[in-house]
Amino acid sequence: MENPFKYGEVVSGENFCNREKELKEIKRAIINGYSFWMYSPRRFGKSSLILKAFDELNENKITTIYFDMYKLETLDSFAREYSALLAKELFDWKIGIKKLTQKIGKYFQNLYPKISFDSYGNPSVSLEIQKIEDHTDIETILNIPDKIAEKNDIKICIAFDEFQEIQRIKPFLINWMRSLFQFQKKVSYIFLGSKQSLMEYIFTDMNSPFYEFGFKMPIYPISNSDLTSYIKNRFRKTKMKINNNTISDILKRSRSHPHFTQYFAAVIWELILEGFDDKDPDFYTLWMKRIIDSQSFIFQNIYDQFSLNQRKTLIAISNLKDEKLFSGEYRKRFALPETSSLTSTLKSLMKKNLIKKQNGSYEIINPVFEEWVRTL
Repeated sequence: MENPFKYGEVVSGENFCNREKELKEIKRAIINGYSFWMYSPRRFGKSSLILKAFDELNENKITTIYFDMYKLETLDSFAREYSALLAKELFDWKIGIKKLTQKIGKYFQNLYPKISFDSYGNPSVSLEIQKIEDHTDIETILNIPDKIAEKNDIKICIAFDEFQEIQRIKPFLINWMRSLFQFQKKVSYIFLGSKQSLMEYIFTDMNSPFYEFGFKMPIYPISNSDLTSYIKNRFRKTKMKINNNTISDILKRSRSHPHFTQYFAAVIWELILEGFDDKDPDFYTLWMKRIIDSQSFIFQNIYDQFSLNQRKTLIAISNLKDEKLFSGEYRKRFALPETSSLTSTLKSLMKKNLIKKQNGSYEIINPVFEEWVRTL
């Protein structure tokens, strides 16, 4: 049987769990032509959420485009990848190569667009200009959706995923975007990000060009009751059963994070299929060990790069319950450094996106990594 739980990829259809409230709010914003930004930790489901909203908006005749910035390295690569996507999504590829070449050439002025075909006969557009860095060329590309929307009297919504990467690619690109986007009446934008400090700087710092450009769209945790029903239904689909206590363990250890909930449930499903009894008192130890063992080599490589203070701090955080990290007794127990050094260490770990401050305390973001650290 095929495992009914999907993780590590964008999910859709029956693999998608709830989020009805967010879907409704997102679709209303897009229909009304509003721009907004959204933050959540990586693999929290925001990409799946936006793509599901795009899919459900097909009947509204709104052209939707999704662009992931995570792997882009330079301004030139941004310009080329974004141009290729715009050409694919905004032009009619059925009108014939000659007419299509003329149309594309009209919009991509001075960028020398070229239509080519892969080994399967699929067409795509590439720009023959040697290097794309001049602000005039960038503005030409950024303005294409607006020109097409105005000419064809259509609405367009474009989602930039992992938008905080713009700070690495070319920070000044934000200035060019803001100067153009604010005048585009038929194009709205969604900005998704997984690094809270960078996203908040971009959209809430008064010194940022994107200050108050669009509103913040909240993304809420999926409730434990919804996740419980989802897990039971996925097991039921494959004519298998799961104990309520096992589901409670999944949600407790995953902190109800969508990706880790699916991941843990997938491993448990495999174990039950193999004949293990999830009512066994040692079942939790079994499934968690299988998960940790599968990633221990990766975690060890990461851990080996940390300083001694960073290692001690991670171990201390992984064991936190009701204690205070900065208390003298807790610092002594884990041989933590003095307050100033501990503060610097925490900042360095947060910058690496390994820990976060939650309700006045600290926790390791990846719950599997936290479990692994706790075994040290």
